[in-house]
Amino acid sequence: MKRALSTLTAICALAAPASAFVVDECGPEFTPMTITEPWEESSQAFANGAIRIFEVFIDPNVASGAALGVLHPVPSDAGGPFRRCTAIYASGVTRFFGQAFINQATAVYDASAGLIITVPIAFADGSGTRPVTFAVNQATGTVTLR
Repeated sequence: MKRALSTLTAICALAAPASAFVVDECGPEFTPMTITEPWEESSQAFANGAIRIFEVFIDPNVASGAALGVLHPVPSDAGGPFRRCTAIYASGVTRFFGQAFINQATAVYDASAGLIITVPIAFADGSGTRPVTFAVNQATGTVTLR
């Protein structure tokens, strides 16, 4: 019985849509070499250039090798300004998705949260696009999912 329940749980986890996202620090795979070309379509600046979002394609050998990067300022008393790279991954086992439509990103400002950005994300499983919405708070230097 436990084995059947474990198998069913694993199957459901794999079949569940990857609609949730996670925020983490950018790893070593976030380099200029992995930014999807053409850069004009795969990156976009907001807040007079202080915030930039971009897609990286980490593994070109698989259909789900993309992640979303956010370059944003962090508060500093040490003579900044400094920037941080924050990654947005699909949750789940693979962590990656099929494509981020950066050129379709929209942004609105909310004084209590910061700049709220929405990016359509496609998954390689053919389930269509789903938006990821996140807030970039320049005052605190944080990126949070909405």
